[in-house]
Amino acid sequence: MNPLSRAILSGLGLVATVVAVIAYPKLLAGNFHFVWVVVAATAIDAAKHFRQWRQEQEAKQTTALYRQRSQRPTEEIQQAALKALSDAARGRAWITRILVVCISVPTILELFVGVDRAVAAASVEPVAIRAGEWWRLLGGTYLHGSYYHYAGNLSALLLYGSILETKTSRYRLPLVYLLSCLGGSFLSVVIPPDVPSIGASGGIVGIIGYLFLFSRRRDEKFPVGFRAATASVFAGLITMGAIGFWYIDNPGHAGGALTGMMLAALLVDQALTWGEDVSLPILDFLGVMSIAVIVGGAIVTSLALLR
Repeated sequence: MNPLSRAILSGLGLVATVVAVIAYPKLLAGNFHFVWVVVAATAIDAAKHFRQWRQEQEAKQTTALYRQRSQRPTEEIQQAALKALSDAARGRAWITRILVVCISVPTILELFVGVDRAVAAASVEPVAIRAGEWWRLLGGTYLHGSYYHYAGNLSALLLYGSILETKTSRYRLPLVYLLSCLGGSFLSVVIPPDVPSIGASGGIVGIIGYLFLFSRRRDEKFPVGFRAATASVFAGLITMGAIGFWYIDNPGHAGGALTGMMLAALLVDQALTWGEDVSLPILDFLGVMSIAVIVGGAIVTSLALLR
């Protein structure tokens, strides 16, 4: 049932309840709290589904507009495409929220133990990893060097994670994020940067890389401006990396992006026979296992910071 139908039914239920109370005031006798809960729940349900319907309509109108525009979209169209997709997706992106919580807990603990101690305890440190502390390949991705580092990464994760979660199986997101984090950390160990390797950037850039190739292979699922918007993100990362190489973990970004694009090359269905991705239960299973690993990594990293 579509959101508008649900909103109408809930609204009719609300009206019927109010009319019944007005017609038979005795219903309130001894049942006031029950009636109040029914009225409040029905009103909230109606408002929620009406809002969801409005968001879907706005996204459809915006997408239709992009389809009519030039194949070389302006920056305004690119940003509007991202906003339309994210606004429509964010309300259903509960796995994205799980990732945000897992990243936030160790980062908040940094406020109490200090960034320097956190970096020493859990960063992607090549010497420590080669000595056997392999958990640091994931542990360092939960830490951030500053509030701006954390806020920037989490904003990007909320934006692009919610889009990926609703464009294919929702369990693809944790799989892509986890493997991209590990891919970025691995390259940071092979090619150590000039700064401590911390932050969720590798996993987030991997999600963007996955979406970039996904939107090229399945362009019917995305507005015209979306591919150009993701390409502009990569251009910005390359520019920032070249200018600020002494404080940016370029190997981590590169490893995450390459991992995400490789996963898209392997997993995105190119056959448009059914207009949808081929359902592969094993990928959903791996996605669920990825959630467990990400949650476990947050716990292990938090414990390492508190030792």
